[in-house]
Amino acid sequence: MSTPLSSRTVTLVDVPQRWMRQPADLVGAIVALLAIAGVVVLSAYARLTVLGVTNDVRAATSSLIEQLFFVPINVLEGVVSFFLPLALIVEMVFKRRWRTLVTAIVANLTAPFLAWLAHTVAAELIYGAGLHGTVSLQTFIHPVPYLAAIAALLTVAGSFQGSRLVRWGWILTSLVALLLVLQGKQTLPGSVATILLGVSVALLLRFVIGAPPQRVTGAAFVDLVRRAGVDPVEIIRYDSPDSVPVSAWSVEARGPVGYVDSGAIRKLAAMWNDDPAITLPSISPSRVVSSLDGHHGHMLATTARHKYPTFKPASVSRVYVVRDASGDIFRVHVLDDDRIIVGALADLWRQLRLKITYHGAAHTLQEAAQQHVVMQLAVEHAGVSRETFVSDAHADSSVCLVYRIPDAPLLDDVDGEDISDSQLDSLWERLQKAHARGFSHGDLHAGCVHLDNAGLHISHWQDGSLMASETVRLVDLVQGLAMLAGIVGVDRAVSSLIRSVPFERIMSLVPLLQKAILPPRTREDFPKSKDVARIREVLEQRLPDVEPMEPVELKRFSPKTIITVSIGVIAVYLLAASVNFTDLSAALKTANPWWMIVSFTSGLLTYLGAAITLKAYTQERVPLGQSILVQVAASLVTLVAPAGIGPAALNLRFLQKKNVGIAPAVATVTVVQLAQFVTTVIFLILLTLVTGEFGALSMPSGSIILGIGVTALILSSVFLIKPLRTWILVKIKPTVEQIWPRLVWLGTHPQRLAFGFLGSIIMTIAFVACFGCALAAFGYQLPLVTLAVTYLISNSVGSLVPSPGGIGPVEAALTGGLVLAGIPYSVALSTAVLYRLFTFWGRVPLGWIALQIATKRNYI
Repeated sequence: MSTPLSSRTVTLVDVPQRWMRQPADLVGAIVALLAIAGVVVLSAYARLTVLGVTNDVRAATSSLIEQLFFVPINVLEGVVSFFLPLALIVEMVFKRRWRTLVTAIVANLTAPFLAWLAHTVAAELIYGAGLHGTVSLQTFIHPVPYLAAIAALLTVAGSFQGSRLVRWGWILTSLVALLLVLQGKQTLPGSVATILLGVSVALLLRFVIGAPPQRVTGAAFVDLVRRAGVDPVEIIRYDSPDSVPVSAWSVEARGPVGYVDSGAIRKLAAMWNDDPAITLPSISPSRVVSSLDGHHGHMLATTARHKYPTFKPASVSRVYVVRDASGDIFRVHVLDDDRIIVGALADLWRQLRLKITYHGAAHTLQEAAQQHVVMQLAVEHAGVSRETFVSDAHADSSVCLVYRIPDAPLLDDVDGEDISDSQLDSLWERLQKAHARGFSHGDLHAGCVHLDNAGLHISHWQDGSLMASETVRLVDLVQGLAMLAGIVGVDRAVSSLIRSVPFERIMSLVPLLQKAILPPRTREDFPKSKDVARIREVLEQRLPDVEPMEPVELKRFSPKTIITVSIGVIAVYLLAASVNFTDLSAALKTANPWWMIVSFTSGLLTYLGAAITLKAYTQERVPLGQSILVQVAASLVTLVAPAGIGPAALNLRFLQKKNVGIAPAVATVTVVQLAQFVTTVIFLILLTLVTGEFGALSMPSGSIILGIGVTALILSSVFLIKPLRTWILVKIKPTVEQIWPRLVWLGTHPQRLAFGFLGSIIMTIAFVACFGCALAAFGYQLPLVTLAVTYLISNSVGSLVPSPGGIGPVEAALTGGLVLAGIPYSVALSTAVLYRLFTFWGRVPLGWIALQIATKRNYI
């Protein structure tokens, strides 16, 4: 029921409405461009099908159309190409839409130019590819530029809804495009792409220049508030920053308070009964009487923001503070049609970014309003939230929702020391009561929690869920814990949680304690992920007999995921660019397949050796199976990092995931690298002595001996120069100090040292065996010591060049080493290529699979 009509003067303080960039225009332009790309791809890969359908339609209809509708078609084309643009421009001038007119003119000039440019570029590409014989059958060969111009003009003119001329213009333009296809003047993909080009140009220009806002403002907004059942005296914009100027107006409100019908039924009754005594009140809209002093409006807005603290949810377009004729204060949330796309995009981003399933975003203004009202009424009825909802009202492009303002401060404005333990516990009681009904808040932070003597009260449930999953309900607990930790400290927040929430639920939320699911307002208190990790550590310490739990991977993609995908893409590119498929094919054709199998199998043993070494030199517990998986994954990382660097970085990440501190992890990885070098040298010496082939090695030439002597002399002189010696010691001292505790620990655990030495020996033997079997596949052999020396020296020299995976230098060094050992160049090159295939290129698929598994299981 509405109150009797009355006139009242209302003070309206609001941000002056200006043309604004609509996110929907940008999204529409991107979609149109993607659609053009799809049409082009369809034309390229299904060209014969598309042209066949077009030709069949033309063959069936062209003669009939040309004979019977020749004149009407020409008239229609003339109307669309001349009279329709003229009518649209006249309408813009008549309604004084000057900015729209400028946008339309720019779009009208840009779209045909881009259509011509597309035609020119496509023709050049086709002729350059030698396809000139089929030029007339391609997509952009005979474009009709005025189609792009008309589409752009109609799109810009469509900024103002309700234009019949625009609707009929689209119908006529679509009909003309179809007739052009049937007449053979344009192909079907060409017509679609040309129109989409005009639409995309117009939307981009409309986004850059701006468009009129599709929302209720001014005196019409005063009527909207009155329709919601509030008789306002002051309506003050709340959510505008102090830096944004506001204006003030005096509005004469003459509309009814509450909803009224049109009186059609009563009019029909009066006509039926012939009773002229039945009268209906006339409804006239409010109007702006005068503008007030801008400074006065600014003071009112500033006072409202300080006196009635609240915040604007992401799904709300505008927030107002309203004082009615009785002196009551209300908070009014306004949902605008031109901002619905923002909420939809935010929800899409959240669904893409997180693996947690929330309720879907509203796609229309009515759906969004219903979500707000239904959620708020549900939590009020369940006793979870205070009864603050008053009413709602809607217009064509805006909906206002009226709430009472709680007489209690926000948690944002309260000192943590002023909050008692019982008040903290009340938050968990209310959350668990909501969860028992299946409700979840979804965006719990200090801006939507009020404090009074009865405890903490949660408000702003509009973005919550009515039938939330268990994970989403646990997210509420995580957000509440992080919020309290930022206000009262980690210890008090954890203590309150343990007092109020069952042990099973606390155990379930520990893996979810991550920065990714915290609201932006809470993340400000925890700028680094390790700050959130500290909450998890304190909680784990307070729980009895609980081992540290790994966080659950909640994000679908993260910097780690992006890096992983990038590594895969770069690896494939480098692999395709670096492999000489001609040499590889020739090598594989002449090689013995049995020796190839033995060579590849020997190379796989290096994973076991590397995993054993890492496990042996790590003081903390490292499962051997996980270590092997990480070593396999390192095969992919090696493609984009210098030789030896990629596996070391991945091992460091793996150890950190196993709760190894950064300093011990770096020390362990350094010791592994150093131990591999020392083991290789010892292995060579032992191998030489055991086989007795030391004397079989030929004496180096005099120039080589001279070079070695000069090098030794230079190195000796370095340590004789005190400043240089001091500089070197300063540089190596941090590394020695870092790895020294790990070396001391290894010295007290000789079994670990022997275990690590065994792993390094397995790696060295496996690589040498793989190299020797690759050589044997081509029918050549070398003495064991010569083979080992050739491989180890050549591989070390090639690895000195900092190229990704040693691509190029390693192959050259291995080939050169074999040639110096007496192997023919062609066989040496084939051996080097085959060896690199088994130990580098061929491991890429295995590395990619292992990296996906290790990432999914949160090993790295």
